[in-house]
Amino acid sequence: MKGLRKFNFKGFTLVELMVVVAILGILAVIAVPAFIKYMRRAKTTEAIDELDKIYKGSAYYYTAPHISANGSKLYCQFPTDQGVTPATTCCGSLGSSEDGDADERCDSNSDRWNTRTWSALTFQMSDQHYFVYAFDWLDGTTLDTAQATASAYADLDCDNTQSTFQRLAFGDPHATYSECSQVGSSAFYVENETE
Repeated sequence: MKGLRKFNFKGFTLVELMVVVAILGILAVIAVPAFIKYMRRAKTTEAIDELDKIYKGSAYYYTAPHISANGSKLYCQFPTDQGVTPATTCCGSLGSSEDGDADERCDSNSDRWNTRTWSALTFQMSDQHYFVYAFDWLDGTTLDTAQATASAYADLDCDNTQSTFQRLAFGDPHATYSECSQVGSSAFYVENETE
């Protein structure tokens, strides 16, 4: 026993342990909400990247020459409207039929993207995705009234509140019908970015 007393064994006091627990609690209260917000914001990069692809596809389509069935030239135009694809958001907790594995992402299904408009825009989602997409064309009869909107919607935290991202494209009013050109917004319209 005398040999054990030579070593000076010390432990933590109850006060020291309570201080450590309090510090960990404060860090958790600050870090967890910030981490959750960061994760939701990371999901929104999908919308920005995919809307950019749709925008570039609409620019190519708008500037490419087109002809009608009888061979006459069709002047500068965007592809026709395309409704929301897939038709509903893919929040797994809401029991979406688009989210078979309940991971809060739309399942990959290439058949959804085989419409005339998505093909004209050379756009499809080949991987699982958080957002659903739409393309709206305002029938502009002149170069300065042509307008299109690419939209992305998602319920990122399954609370029935939609995040909305949109990018606008316009016909260039200074262009000619022989050489169409598109202008557009350099920024995105964003509503409820991370809900």
